[in-house]
Amino acid sequence: MAIRTSFQRIRVLIGQERGLAVLLPEARRLRALNDRLVTVLPRAVAQACQVVAVANGEALVLCGNGSAASRLRSQANSVARALSSEAQTVDRIKVRVQADWARPDRPAKTGLGRGALTAWDELEHKLPDGDLKSAIDRLLDHHRRSR
Repeated sequence: MAIRTSFQRIRVLIGQERGLAVLLPEARRLRALNDRLVTVLPRAVAQACQVVAVANGEALVLCGNGSAASRLRSQANSVARALSSEAQTVDRIKVRVQADWARPDRPAKTGLGRGALTAWDELEHKLPDGDLKSAIDRLLDHHRRSR
């Protein structure tokens, strides 16, 4: 049988090691909980939160920032309902802000390409003196310095 993805390869390797094989069901359960969390919270908040444990009806959710934690606390009842299942009831949410845990930052923005800079430069030369021309000049200076 050919193994298609790296995740499937890792799953097979973990499954072969007895000590690690017991972690697979827990990893699947936490992934399912996090998938349900995403359905209840706004996308930006959900990206900064992760369910890491559920015990005795309480779900522990780590948040990468205080804003996400505050939003999660305000929606605790609906989040608890969404995380509950027939197999496990969740009636409380415990929120921890852990700033060292977070999803990677967004990639750095790329500057304007040569074609865009040329077009803006042509526009700037055609404009009469004034605020718009000054603003475009500052924009071009900024993008030329960042290259």
